[in-house]
Amino acid sequence: MQNTFIIISTILFVIIIFLLIVIFRRINKLQESKVLGELESEVNDLVLELNQTADRNINILEEKIKTLVKILNNADKRIKILGMESGKSKSETVTYNQLGIIQDNQILNRKIEKNQPKIIKEEVVEEKLKEKNKKDIIIELHNNGFTSVVIASRVGLTIGEVELIISLVEGRQNYGSQ
Repeated sequence: MQNTFIIISTILFVIIIFLLIVIFRRINKLQESKVLGELESEVNDLVLELNQTADRNINILEEKIKTLVKILNNADKRIKILGMESGKSKSETVTYNQLGIIQDNQILNRKIEKNQPKIIKEEVVEEKLKEKNKKDIIIELHNNGFTSVVIASRVGLTIGEVELIISLVEGRQNYGSQ
C-alpha cells in the first residue's frame, strides 16, 4: 500500500507540476497580451495626439497664408495707386510747365502789343531766341517733358535736327558722368 501511495503521490506531484507550468504559461501569455495591449493603446494615443497637433499647425499655417495673401493684395493695390499718382504728377508737371510757357508768351505778347507795333514784336521774339540759343531751348523743353515734334515746331527746326541735338547733349552728359 505504501508503494501505491508513493506512486499516486508521485503521479499527483507530476500532474500538479504540469498544471502549474501550464498555468504559469497562460499567465505569461495573458501578461504579454496585456503589455502588448497597453503598448498598442499608448501608440494609438500618441498617434492621435500627433494628428491633433498636425491639424492645429496646419490651421495656423493656413491662417498665416491668408494673412500674407491679404497683405500682398493690399501692397499690390498701393503700388498701382502709387503708379497712377506718379503718372498724374508727371503729367501735372508737364502741364504746369506748358502753362508757364504759355503765360510767359502771353505776358511778353501783351508787353509788346502795348508798347510796340507787330514788327517790333517779331524782333523781340528773335532777340529772345538769340539770348538763348536754340540748343539750350531744345534741351530745356526736352527736360520739361515736351516731345520732339512740339519742340521742333517751337524752334523752327526739323524733328530729326531736334532729336540729334537731344541725343548729342544726352550722350555728352552720359559720357561726362562716367
